[in-house]
Amino acid sequence: MFNKCYVVPCLVLLLTGTSYADTAPLKIVGFQGRSLSFKNYEEKYGGWNDVQYQGAKDGFSIYSIQTKLAGSEDGVVASSDVGLISGDKKYVIVQRTNAGEVVDGEGNAIISSQAYCDMVSLETGCVENLGSVQQCDGAWLGNKWKSAEGGIFEFSKGGISPKQLISDVVGVPENESRASALRDSIFMGIPSYMACYPPDKNISEYNDIAFYFAQGDEHLLAMQIYNRLLAIAADRVPLKLNVADSLWALGKHDEAKPYYAGYRDAMRRKGIADKVPRRVEERLN
Repeated sequence: MFNKCYVVPCLVLLLTGTSYADTAPLKIVGFQGRSLSFKNYEEKYGGWNDVQYQGAKDGFSIYSIQTKLAGSEDGVVASSDVGLISGDKKYVIVQRTNAGEVVDGEGNAIISSQAYCDMVSLETGCVENLGSVQQCDGAWLGNKWKSAEGGIFEFSKGGISPKQLISDVVGVPENESRASALRDSIFMGIPSYMACYPPDKNISEYNDIAFYFAQGDEHLLAMQIYNRLLAIAADRVPLKLNVADSLWALGKHDEAKPYYAGYRDAMRRKGIADKVPRRVEERLN
């Protein structure tokens, strides 16, 4: 059972078997040796702020959201326990807390937090949110998680599909608000979200998501997506322009120019050079 705290603001609600003294790195090894590691314990928020998934060939950070906002990741902490892995060792329950300091109406800094319950696939690193922290109070029944409130959960896929995600935000009028909504939905981080929905099956959708991030000035997040798309769809013409624009916005002008040139040349071959934005030639010259 989980230790519970119902006082607001409240620090991280720690999982079974985790005490305030258990600050040493934690590693949970599951299916075919794939693992989830927790490092850098935050005393202030009572959880680890560095969560790493290691798959069969490579790994990535979970809950790591690169944004233009300095310190935006400091309040994202997570906790788990070796006893929270499923019987087939394919899934593990993780408690995630988004915590940070906010300023009240009188200018005082106070701690605010919200805790959630997630299920992580140790096969892929995909994260699925089960709901509020109360869902983490439960036990495994075979390979199904049963919460104390009676809900039974099986792993499906994390978050919202790329197509649905675009549909949900396309009507948001402000660019920054649209990017913020996307960021909230991809709380598990870009690599983990792409483990849920492989980019080779969602190339157009991911290009649009990255473009929306870029419109909201979140070019670091956009480039995380673009870099994956370049590995599987390097010849996609709109992608060349989008990559170039984000690199340029990040101040990487020398890296951006080959993509601008590739985009311009591709448009010329298609016979639609007149549709090339003026900024392309200006930045190449």
